[in-house]
Amino acid sequence: MDTAIWVIIAIVVVIILLVALLLFLRQRRQHRRVKAQDIRQNASEQVSDVRHREAIAEESEARARKAKAEADQKAAEAKRLNEHARTHQDRAAESRQEVDSEFARADKLDPDVGRDGVRREPEPLQQGDQPPRHGQGPDQGYDPRHVQDPREAPGSR
Repeated sequence: MDTAIWVIIAIVVVIILLVALLLFLRQRRQHRRVKAQDIRQNASEQVSDVRHREAIAEESEARARKAKAEADQKAAEAKRLNEHARTHQDRAAESRQEVDSEFARADKLDPDVGRDGVRREPEPLQQGDQPPRHGQGPDQGYDPRHVQDPREAPGSR
């Protein structure tokens, strides 16, 4: 009987160990459920913060797109104005060349202007020559080439 008691004690100990192991595993599973629930609750509390941050990010992105569109529009306007200015500058240069060409043509026709483009004193009137009309004498004539261009005035640059 001695062996039978030892076998019964061993079986009881094994059963007690199995029950203890099952209780431990059940507690562990319950503890994990509670921990998972806590994590879910913390995460759900953070959802509103995350949504708020996402809204701020979307708003910032929208403002950045708007600013870029405005910058692109301003760049296009600047380019258009630059081309417009260049067109006017080209026309002004052409006009300037035409005016200078007219002055050169007048200088070639004027007997009082030498080949070097310098105005000379007119020759004294000969008998039968007409005197110059009012405002057209050598000191009274208007030659806009001698008027300084305001864009080229000293200190304008």
